[in-house]
Amino acid sequence: MMDITLTTDRLILRKFTEDDILKCFENFGQDEEIGEFMPMYPVESQQQMEEYIRGYIQAYQGGAYIWLIEEKASSNPIGYITVDIPYEELEIGEIAYILGVKYQGKGYAYEAVSKVVSYLLKERSLYMIEAKYNINNVASGHLLSKIGFKQEAILRDRRKDRKSGKRANLVVSSITYREVI
Repeated sequence: MMDITLTTDRLILRKFTEDDILKCFENFGQDEEIGEFMPMYPVESQQQMEEYIRGYIQAYQGGAYIWLIEEKASSNPIGYITVDIPYEELEIGEIAYILGVKYQGKGYAYEAVSKVVSYLLKERSLYMIEAKYNINNVASGHLLSKIGFKQEAILRDRRKDRKSGKRANLVVSSITYREVI
C-alpha cells in the first residue's frame, strides 16, 4: 500500500511506526472493556503490543489497509482501523476498528470510520464495505447505522466472551458506494 494518510478536522489516519508502541499500549492496548468485544484485547504486555504493531507495519508492504488513528490536538494514537480486501475482483472490503475507551463517545470513531469508508468507496472504487460486530456492542451497531451501513444478517453464537465464556450473535452489515455519506 502506498503511504495513504487521511485527515479529518480532529484526526490524522496514518500508518503505524515503531515509535507508536508505548503510546498505543497506554492509550488503548490495556483497555479491559475493548476485550469484551475483541478477543485479542487487552494485550498482555508492551511486548505483545510491539508484536501487533510490527505485524501491521509488515502488512503495509503486502498492500494492507491499516490506519493508526491519531488525535491531532495531542498527537496521541487513540485506536486504529483495518480493512481486509480478500478478493480484489469482488471489490468488497471488511472493516474493523478499535478506539481506546477514554476516547469513545466523542465522535472520533464516526469521523475516522466515515473517512475510511468514503475513501475506499469513492477513491479506491470498492463496491461495498462490510462490518461485523458482536450484537452486544450496541455502540458499534449505532455508529455503523449512523454512517449508513445496513444490517444484512445475524449469525448465531459466532462470538465468545473471553472472560465469561458466553456466546453472542454476530451482526453483519454493509454499505455500498451508492450509499456512502
